[in-house]
Amino acid sequence: MFKCVKEWLRYGVLLLGVSTFAVSAQANVPPHQMLEEVTQRLITTLKSEQAAIEQQHEYLYELVERVLLPHVDLDVMSRYVLGKYWRNASATQRQRFSHEFKNLMVRFYVSALLDDPQQLGELLANSDNLIRYLPAEIDESTNKTRVRAEVHMPNGGPRVPVSFNLFLKEGHWLIYDVNVDGISLVSNYRSSFATEMRGGGIDKLIENLAVRNEELLQATRDRQAQARQPE
Repeated sequence: MFKCVKEWLRYGVLLLGVSTFAVSAQANVPPHQMLEEVTQRLITTLKSEQAAIEQQHEYLYELVERVLLPHVDLDVMSRYVLGKYWRNASATQRQRFSHEFKNLMVRFYVSALLDDPQQLGELLANSDNLIRYLPAEIDESTNKTRVRAEVHMPNGGPRVPVSFNLFLKEGHWLIYDVNVDGISLVSNYRSSFATEMRGGGIDKLIENLAVRNEELLQATRDRQAQARQPE
């Protein structure tokens, strides 16, 4: 279901998705400029920490949380993803779901970046003009906007249309959804999670997310172990 999203994330742009990090995003900074700065900060960080990442793949979790998550409102995203089920969830269930959902976004993102280390290296070596953001109009009544962008895949690959939904919160632009080539991250998760909720309720969904997160963590560790094996 998330094949094209994972393919896009592999080129180090953003989530969660998540798209959805550490640049000041004051209200007087246009949202498209904020996204440009965040993208550049991410690429610069990945370049400067590339050796450390190769040495310890799990370090990438820390980098993603430090650079990206401050620009994503995971609380709002969690509410949108659960939809009507959020209203009926207890405070504890909401907290547990948000925690596991955050881990899923980070670990899925890291998995995409590490899926093909050679392609990631090529991307970082040729990261100029990777993505072009377009200025966006702001809805003054809701303080929301959608920033459209175009990702230029390396080696002459297809250009992928991307858009970021953001809203202004306490003087900062925060991402609450990412649309990649016509696919909304929030809508896809909401559809998938609703199916699981109907089958077992929110507690079962949270358990499934915890299992998935452990699988992603183990996959990162297995990939690290394989990389350390002598050729």
